[in-house]
Amino acid sequence: MKKSFKHLVALVLLVQIFLSPLMSLTVLAEPYGSSLYSSPSRDYSNGYGQQQSQQQVMPGYGMPVDTYFTDNMGNILMYVNVLGEVYKPGQHIVRQDADISTVLSMVGGSNDDANLKKAKVLRYKPDEDGKQIYSVNLKDYLEEGDRSTFVELKPNDTIVIPEKKGIDGNMALRIASIVVSVASVIAISK
Repeated sequence: MKKSFKHLVALVLLVQIFLSPLMSLTVLAEPYGSSLYSSPSRDYSNGYGQQQSQQQVMPGYGMPVDTYFTDNMGNILMYVNVLGEVYKPGQHIVRQDADISTVLSMVGGSNDDANLKKAKVLRYKPDEDGKQIYSVNLKDYLEEGDRSTFVELKPNDTIVIPEKKGIDGNMALRIASIVVSVASVIAISK
């Protein structure tokens, strides 16, 4: 009876060892959130003409996301997306002349897990030269005021502030649980 119980415990621990990393990967592979945009196949010709009815439109506003627009005071505005390690990620409305530092301040700045050296600006539509991804070193900007890597923002650009690579507290706990599980299997099998 004792031996079969030990085998059962060893089997459960082995299953845990092999399934916990897989479960972590499936959580990471799930799509992040849902799309903010309505289906482009719907008819959005409410005053914007047939040519723009094929563009993605911000729900509730009827405004194409890849163009400039004005507010009631005549300010020229655009949508900019911010993803990653900031306090208020999401889609934001900014003035046409806003730069990356302005948008970063609007989202509350970067958090402690941000890799500021590897920030990127992703264009919604490629530039004239076909370029769609720009690297931005925000660490140099924050430490020395160097704006040389900044690019002019265009409508629906996405600013991505990635996470620092390395072992964080959550990963350290996962590794420790696997080590304890392996040690338990070894101890039970002896």
